[in-house]
Amino acid sequence: MNRSTKKHSGSGRLLNTQCDIMKKWLPVILKCIVAIVATYMALRHVKNNELQHIRWNISVIWLLPAILLFNASQFVSAYRLLQYYKTLNADIPYGFNLQLYYTGMFYNLFLPGGVGGDVYKVIILKKRGIAWVNAAKATVLDRFTGLLILLVIGLLLLNLASLPLSEQLIHILSFAIIAALLLYGFIVQRYFPPFGSVITKALALSAVVQCLQLFTFYCLLQFLQVPAVAYIQYAVIFLAAAVVAALPISIGGIGIRELSMAAGAMYLHVSSTIAISASIIFYLITAFSATIGWWLKKTHPLLF
Repeated sequence: MNRSTKKHSGSGRLLNTQCDIMKKWLPVILKCIVAIVATYMALRHVKNNELQHIRWNISVIWLLPAILLFNASQFVSAYRLLQYYKTLNADIPYGFNLQLYYTGMFYNLFLPGGVGGDVYKVIILKKRGIAWVNAAKATVLDRFTGLLILLVIGLLLLNLASLPLSEQLIHILSFAIIAALLLYGFIVQRYFPPFGSVITKALALSAVVQCLQLFTFYCLLQFLQVPAVAYIQYAVIFLAAAVVAALPISIGGIGIRELSMAAGAMYLHVSSTIAISASIIFYLITAFSATIGWWLKKTHPLLF
């Protein structure tokens, strides 16, 4: 009887272990499938003959300012996040937070199924004596702040671009986003009092971040030798794809961003090849920059 009980107990533990493994890896597998399928569908819209007409030896110079501008946006973004952390009376040097930010970016891109970048930040801050709940709130609010400003800038571009959208729809979107911005400020002030003191500064810094990323994208359009008349249309697609890529349905937004760019390009009657190519290059710049975080973590482990 004891042997039978032990056998059933062992089988139960094994089954629970297998279930835990399945719960852990099933989301990762699904994200990989989504990334592969979305990438395949997006690449079907790329026309090689369009890329062959680009004079690469002339335009390659635009990659350097693109890399510099993107990393400048990450420096400002890390400074914005630090403003939230400072409200928690945390003694966190900017250099430490910058390394933490880049390492988090690396984890978000390459380790989505394990410890995500945001979770990693919370864990490290907890080790430095900051309550994990407060650290998590600061990190999430930082994300929302960036997303709201991205929508605001996208709305401004919608009003500037000649898009196949009715004025009534644009007015409705304008009202909704402005209302959301005001509501967000009220909620932070009312229910997250430690962070209310920095919300205005965080929103302003978010605007700087998004402008720097738009300048990065502008350099990529120059690299791909896009006519100036189509810049705003591509910028609208870029911002819309950034929102979609933020959804946790793919690995680092791979495939989803490119498929969104392709869909947007077809809707706005611009080149899908250019849109997808710019998106892929932007991702490669992000991955290259995120590797800096990985390198710092490897070479300066005591800082973490």
